[in-house]
Amino acid sequence: MQYAMDFVADGPVGIFSGRPWCAHAEGCPQEIQAMRRKLPLDFPVSDALVNVLACRGVTSTANLDRFFYPSLDQLHDPFDLQEMDRAVDRVLQAAARGEKVAVHGDFDVDGLTGAALLAETLGAVRHQGSAIRTEPAFVPDRATDGYGVAGRMIREWASRGVTLLLTVDTGSAAATEIALAGDLGMDVVVLDHHIFEERPQAVALVNPRRDGGTYANLELSGVGVAFKFAEALSLREPGCLPEDFLVSVLDLAALGLVADQMSLVGENRLLVKKGLERFNDREHIRPGLSALLEVSGLDRGFPVTTSDFAYQLAPRLNACGRIGRVMSALELLLTRDPAVARRLAAEADRTNSRRKEQDQLLKEEAIAMALPFVQRGEPGLVLAASNWHKGIIGIGAARLVEQYRLPVILIAIEGDEARGSARSVPHIDVKAVLDQCAKHLVRHGGHAQAAGMTLRRRDIDAFRTDFLAALGEQPATGPLPEGYDLDLPLDTLETTDVARLVRELEHLEPFGAGNRKPVFRCCGLRLQRPPTSLSGGAHLRFAFRGPARGNGGTPALGREFVSFGCGESWRQMLAREELRPRDLLDRTWDILFQIGRSTYRPRSGAYDPVQQLLVDIRPGAEP
Repeated sequence: MQYAMDFVADGPVGIFSGRPWCAHAEGCPQEIQAMRRKLPLDFPVSDALVNVLACRGVTSTANLDRFFYPSLDQLHDPFDLQEMDRAVDRVLQAAARGEKVAVHGDFDVDGLTGAALLAETLGAVRHQGSAIRTEPAFVPDRATDGYGVAGRMIREWASRGVTLLLTVDTGSAAATEIALAGDLGMDVVVLDHHIFEERPQAVALVNPRRDGGTYANLELSGVGVAFKFAEALSLREPGCLPEDFLVSVLDLAALGLVADQMSLVGENRLLVKKGLERFNDREHIRPGLSALLEVSGLDRGFPVTTSDFAYQLAPRLNACGRIGRVMSALELLLTRDPAVARRLAAEADRTNSRRKEQDQLLKEEAIAMALPFVQRGEPGLVLAASNWHKGIIGIGAARLVEQYRLPVILIAIEGDEARGSARSVPHIDVKAVLDQCAKHLVRHGGHAQAAGMTLRRRDIDAFRTDFLAALGEQPATGPLPEGYDLDLPLDTLETTDVARLVRELEHLEPFGAGNRKPVFRCCGLRLQRPPTSLSGGAHLRFAFRGPARGNGGTPALGREFVSFGCGESWRQMLAREELRPRDLLDRTWDILFQIGRSTYRPRSGAYDPVQQLLVDIRPGAEP
């Protein structure tokens, strides 16, 4: 989903984001009225909802119908993906012959869900009265196998008589390993979405990002390609999969797409929306996901959302791939035994708790190391240490990007080898910068905002020098503006008005990359008191003063705002400007905020159905 037009920045930068603010283009009154007539909804909606749709370019009758009532028959033809026909034919051949087939995934959530979906697909295929003999699906261990396709498993599968290997979320760049498979008598089908330089010698390479491809959705993740493969099988040979099979694996597709931060527009939005329906069908939810919801505290009757995927479920699965037993996460997705599911979910939860502790220690060390480089104005950060775990450096790099708004590479040193993880800011393609430094790297890959690399310990300093030099040559485009959809005058609204708008906005879900939860602006507010600290100062709670209501209604500003992860930015502002508590109360403030359903039920007192999240804040224009 693209916004209707470019941003126009207004005023100073926000305290939390360090970015200027800018409004998306709202629809004109005539366009709003025309859209109202086209809306395929049987209830009245506010101008705010229609304006948000206009901001996102959803204005035509066809787009509105697809947006509010997506169905699987709106999916793109899977055979538009290059070599999908070869992949399908080879698997149907394997089923007819009763061949032994193996699945190789990857250790992040996209690779885990892709491996689970593919394993269930191959296990369910029936063709010409025969079935595939499937090996247990495999996901590499980050510590022992590293990135990419594991050569040791190629040899092991060959020794077991495997004649066909399917890789998912990996394999496009595995030319050496796939050549080895061929030498050992094994065909390979690659289902992937990563960029690559040289096409491997695979029977089929299905990848939406291939040069010359015409597939309409370039934002498929690995599990998305696996789903399209299952869809292609069902179209090529009706009846080779159970009638409801595609619906049964939508939960895996949705979880992987969200966890890999794919754009939730078009086909991806359809898959995630339908996957959420499957997730919230408690009669059919798979035991592993049900147990994961329970250990995450999400089994309280509220609908599961994409935010739950991103902040609760995916981190627990990812933790297994970073510092735990990665195969336990795959087993959790595949098991049909509720008791096994509860045990594996508890293991994932414990591993995630350990991961969070290690994240915090790494962040503190990295910030201390970064300070001298930041103070002298380096265009990016390249930091290395021998006590960092390579499974969590990606998270640490992302935290430092948030802190300093610079491209960051953190490197974990292990003997003579080093593994690095890069994260970038929106206006710098870190993969392109790494390409310029390739002579120092054993291997590297990724995309514009996140990448990984392997290099020799002795090359770290030279790599740092060239990386920073290459960054310095990037065009100075400035920080990407913090966008908002429209102004929402909370000082004139009541809490019931906001609750009604929250219910309306739920029709725009699922939210995520490409379809962000709407952000609103409100200007000229005054604080009731300085913000109060939460979680040791990591988060803050804000309370603003609202006008009195003569009709007895509760003003919307009577509800407090929570801002997550903003404590350090706020404290830096206070120190920089030497502000006293009285100063905070005397000035006016402009805010960006989001509203949504609250899932917190207090032990006592009334339940408030709305949560107000403060996205950014800046000093207002003084009267």
